[in-house]
Amino acid sequence: MTAAISRLQSEAYLATLNGAQAGNLGGWYAHASWFLTGEHRIYERFGQHGAQFARNKPRRNLSVRAEGLALGAVELKSRYSSLILDSFQCGNYQDLTTGVNWYWNDRTRLMLDWIHPVTTKDGLYGDVTADLLALRFDFNW
Repeated sequence: MTAAISRLQSEAYLATLNGAQAGNLGGWYAHASWFLTGEHRIYERFGQHGAQFARNKPRRNLSVRAEGLALGAVELKSRYSSLILDSFQCGNYQDLTTGVNWYWNDRTRLMLDWIHPVTTKDGLYGDVTADLLALRFDFNW
């Protein structure tokens, strides 16, 4: 097994809302992922919808054969995000998400995420801490 850093990504955003409840909302996130099995993300400069990331393609698709077991691709990931809602007296929201993606082939993956959200005491529901476990099976055609 070899590990290859796959992606470092971050974005920040700010929106101004006009209407009955006007104000600004903003936020940001930082994301990192890496493949334990040595794959890397493919960036298509001229993809179907413009510049985009292509499907992740495992070096070897998941298979059980007489020659041995092929695991597909395994990607570890982590993200920290923040949403600032002070203009709406809703406090702030942050979360830490960490998980694993298991790619069986370029169109099938199993995703397991642990999400730890934290809100501030001045939010709608006060100071809330929770833990979520999310499992998703993804077929992509």
